[in-house]
Amino acid sequence: MFNLIKMEMHRLTHSTVTWMTIIFAIITAILGIAMTNLDIQAVQDEPPTGLIIQENTAEESSGITAGIYVTGNPEWANGKIELGDLVGMELQSGLTSILCVIFAALFANADQKNGFIKNIAGQFPRRGQLVLSKFVAVAIHIFALLAVFSAVTAASGYIFWGDKVYLASILPLMKVLGVQYLLHLGLSTLMMFLTILTHSAAFGMTTGILVCSGLTAFLYSGINRIVANLRPSWNFDISNYMLESNMRLIDVSTVSDTLLRGVMVGIVFLIASLALAMITVKKRDVR
Repeated sequence: MFNLIKMEMHRLTHSTVTWMTIIFAIITAILGIAMTNLDIQAVQDEPPTGLIIQENTAEESSGITAGIYVTGNPEWANGKIELGDLVGMELQSGLTSILCVIFAALFANADQKNGFIKNIAGQFPRRGQLVLSKFVAVAIHIFALLAVFSAVTAASGYIFWGDKVYLASILPLMKVLGVQYLLHLGLSTLMMFLTILTHSAAFGMTTGILVCSGLTAFLYSGINRIVANLRPSWNFDISNYMLESNMRLIDVSTVSDTLLRGVMVGIVFLIASLALAMITVKKRDVR
């Protein structure tokens, strides 16, 4: 197992997609702060609506929104900017989650594409280890990506706003980063499973981008309506238990119950996706 992890780490550090996603994390962090700065400036003249980075759609009647967008806190226009709040809002945008799912899909499919996995699979009777070692590499990269994104976001904030940016307490920021890491890793593991299942990085990436863009909100709305018709007293909302929905809820002001739910959602999706990926590799012929 140690040799497998070592091999995957070598592949991780020498993979083009690893460094490309890190570079894009830096670019998106700077872009996100620049957009937030424009949003803050616009608050002085008109109500804050958020700057849309990708196409944003909304269904007014049900309150459903979808898209990738970065907004600023209207209080930042004439007041100070708390660093934890800033980093939390940038992570809520969905920019980092898209980078994570793209990486997970491409990295999971790379050894299938070049035939490498077929050559070594016979050496490991417990082929689930092949998935587990790949997961370790993905987990390390997601951690590095979020760390770089958060650091560049903080640095860019200081460059744009100087002394207006301050850190009230490190603990709330660590909570936000910890929960977001679990949610991002859970989503990446899910896309890794879908890529392994379908032998298609394109399928994994496309599914992941659609999820990160919030387009699944329309599906969740339909499910909620069906459940409401069957059990009106339940007050059920499936989005409360989905990865991308919880990502958009986590910031420094999030209550403990929501943070705990985010942790549980991330862990459940992570374990389930990893187990399914290991079973898939174990049960079928490697090709």
